[in-house]
Amino acid sequence: MLRSGVRSPQISSREDRNPPSALRRASEAARAGPLRVARWTRPGPYAAGLGMVAAAVGVGELIDVVVPLPNISLVFVAAVLISAWRHGLWPSVATAVASMAAYNFFFIPPLYTFTVAAPANVVALVFFLIVAVLTSALAAHARTQALVAQREARTTAALFAFSGKLAGIADLDDLLWATAHQIASMLQVEVVLLLPGQDGVAVRSGFPPEDALGADDISAANTCWAQDRPAGRGADTLPGGKRLFLPLKTERGRIGVIGIMRGGDGLLAPSERQLLDALADQAAVAIERIQLARDVDEARLREEGERLRAALLTSVSHDLRTPLAAIIGSITSLRSYGERYDAAARDELLANAQEEAERLNRFVGNLLDMTRLDAGALRPKRDLVEIAELVGIAVRRAQRLMARHKLVLDIAADLPAVPLDLALTEQALFNLLDNAAKYAPEGSTVTIRAARHGNGAAISVSDEGPGIPETDLERIFDTFYRARSGDRQRAGTGLGLAIARGFVAAQGGTLAAANRADRPGACFILGLPA
Repeated sequence: MLRSGVRSPQISSREDRNPPSALRRASEAARAGPLRVARWTRPGPYAAGLGMVAAAVGVGELIDVVVPLPNISLVFVAAVLISAWRHGLWPSVATAVASMAAYNFFFIPPLYTFTVAAPANVVALVFFLIVAVLTSALAAHARTQALVAQREARTTAALFAFSGKLAGIADLDDLLWATAHQIASMLQVEVVLLLPGQDGVAVRSGFPPEDALGADDISAANTCWAQDRPAGRGADTLPGGKRLFLPLKTERGRIGVIGIMRGGDGLLAPSERQLLDALADQAAVAIERIQLARDVDEARLREEGERLRAALLTSVSHDLRTPLAAIIGSITSLRSYGERYDAAARDELLANAQEEAERLNRFVGNLLDMTRLDAGALRPKRDLVEIAELVGIAVRRAQRLMARHKLVLDIAADLPAVPLDLALTEQALFNLLDNAAKYAPEGSTVTIRAARHGNGAAISVSDEGPGIPETDLERIFDTFYRARSGDRQRAGTGLGLAIARGFVAAQGGTLAAANRADRPGACFILGLPA
């Protein structure tokens, strides 16, 4: 809440710290505030009143010629009513006096003199003046109430529009700019908004645009922030500044500082101060909402980082040590007991060491690729690539992985060349083959199909494994997530499918998972747009 200073009543109730109460307070301020419309010192309304009296004389003369009217004074009452409605109380009173004089001069015998011969006419003139003044007062009061209602409606509408505008803003800088512009336009003041930084408060927005304040204003703003009370021009603290600074706060605490400056004495009327409170209350709540949303996002990112870090440590501790242990065991056996093994046994130990080293190399490569994806450093280099060439490269690279499986290729002949990064796409397809080899039983068939899809192409990799649980069809693309098969979990890092989708998505493609409809097994569809 923006607390009132020493020159306006304090508004500190709990109810007034929320936007609906602020709207009600602004409406009351609009109802109670001074009307700055026709000031009694301006000559224009009085001249208009005299013009209406002259018009009433002309209308009265015309009526007197055409239709003799017993009481012409009603025409002058109409002039008084019109003057009261258009210009307010004092111009209408002047119009009433002028009307009485004109009525006496033109229509009460003796004509064209201010002399009143009959006592009855004197009484009539007196009562005419009383009625005219009362009528003007009532009409002026009705006019004042109408103007107050109009101003109240405009203020309430502007506050509701401002509230709706704030609700739709998600960026803090946009919110501060909208707040400064709204306050400046509704109160006709210059506005600066300051938020806390490392060295006190600093200017974040203003209207007209302002990015620097004088030393006196900076001192007043920091004092306002530190002491949580108004400072600067018109306040008890540091009154020599050009601006008045007020704390901007909600129930949760301080949000920032708002500074205003106006020509002349620079002070706000009580109604204007209440309107400023209402605007600032809404802005404070909106600023706090954005800051809380930012804090929630940061907390979520920290939590996600901790989860990934824990998963990475778990994966590294297992998937690095397992192949390293196999490699060290094979090499130790060859060095210590090499002469005791025949050639076939030595070849088997060497092959095992090579297989585990390649597995370790793939794991390290996946970690590096995931680091590139997370850092946003991936920049695809697109060239026109034939789909058959892409599949052939991935199959040759996965030849050792697919040695215990039957691989079937079904490549359509009418496939177009697709603009893509060959290295990234081949890595994604290789990861799909690695996943199929890991989950499909030995001797089963892995099928690669490529067909035209719209103007691009689609490549599917199908296996005859246990399939994917329905709840895991999307989760399997999460980093470090591995689906379970029954009560077992396959060895792996949980990075391959996440990297594959990241590589494909970086090129505008798609990668989706599904279960086969014709038999048990999983199917991954890689969509490559033209």
